[in-house]
Amino acid sequence: MDDQRKRTIIAEIENWRRNHLLPEHYCIFLLNLYTEGDRPNTPASAGGNERMGTAPGVLSGKVNSTSSVINTYAPRTVSPVTGKMVVAWLLGAFVIAGLILLAFHFNRFQTPMQITIFACFALVFYILGLVYRRSAPPLTHLFLALSFLILIAGGVYCIQKLDGSMPFVLFYLGFVCMLLCISAIVFGYAYLLYAGLLGLAILYGITTVHRVGMDYTWWTSELYWVPLACLLTGMGFLMNKANAKWAGVFAVCGLAFFFGAEIQALYIPEAKRDMIQLLLFIKVFIASTLFFFTRGYWYAWLRL
Repeated sequence: MDDQRKRTIIAEIENWRRNHLLPEHYCIFLLNLYTEGDRPNTPASAGGNERMGTAPGVLSGKVNSTSSVINTYAPRTVSPVTGKMVVAWLLGAFVIAGLILLAFHFNRFQTPMQITIFACFALVFYILGLVYRRSAPPLTHLFLALSFLILIAGGVYCIQKLDGSMPFVLFYLGFVCMLLCISAIVFGYAYLLYAGLLGLAILYGITTVHRVGMDYTWWTSELYWVPLACLLTGMGFLMNKANAKWAGVFAVCGLAFFFGAEIQALYIPEAKRDMIQLLLFIKVFIASTLFFFTRGYWYAWLRL
C-alpha cells in the first residue's frame, strides 16, 4: 500500500475516533495496524501531494491527523518528583501507620498517651484542612469532618475512662461547639456555624431540662428559649446587608431556638401533651407570619 493511501486511511480512522463512530479500542487497533509503529514522513508526503494537485483542505486534514497520531502514540515522560508529592506520601504513610497502631495496640496505651494520639490526629486533620482550603475544597470538608469526629468521640471516650462527670462532658462538648463556630469564620463554611449553634442548643436543652422540670409551667419554659430565639433572629436581620450568608444562619438557628421549649417539654413528664401541641400551632403561625412579611430578607439567604 502506497504512502498516500495509508495517510488517507489514517486520517479517516482519526476522524472516526474523534466523532466516536467506532469504539476507542477498535480505532487504536486500526491505527497501530496502519502506522506499523513508524512515524510517517509528513514533510515529504506534503510535497508529493502538492505535486499531485491535492486540495489544500484535504492535505491539511491529513497532515493534522497524522500529527495527532504521532503525538498520541509518542512515549510520555514521567513527571518529576516534587516536594508536594513527597509530603503527600509521607502524610499518607503517617496516617496509615497511625491507624494500624491504633487498631492493634490502642487499649494497651495509658490514658495520657491515648489523649495525645487523639489530639495529634485531630490537629493534623485540621491543619490539612487549612492547607487544602483553596486548592482542594472537597478534601478540606473531609479533613474537617475527621478532625471534629475525632475530637468528639475521642474526647468523650477519654473523659469517661477518667471517670469524668456528666457536667464535664457537657462542658467539653460545648468547647467543641464553640470551636466549630470559630472554624466557620476561619474557613467560611456556613454548615460549621449551623453545627456549632445547633449543638449549643442541644447542650443548653440538656443542661436546663432538670431545672425547667422541677416546677414546670409552660411560660417558664418559654422564658428559657424565646429570648435567645429573638436574639439570634434579630442578629440575622441586622446582619442581612453586611453578610447575607451568616445572617441566614443566625435567623434559621433562631427559628430552631423558638421551638426549643416544646422540644424540651417532650422530655418532661409534667408537661401536658395537649398544651405542647397548642403552643406548637401558635408558634408555627407566628413564625410563618413573620417570615412572610420579611420574605425579602430570607429570599436572599436562600439565594432565590
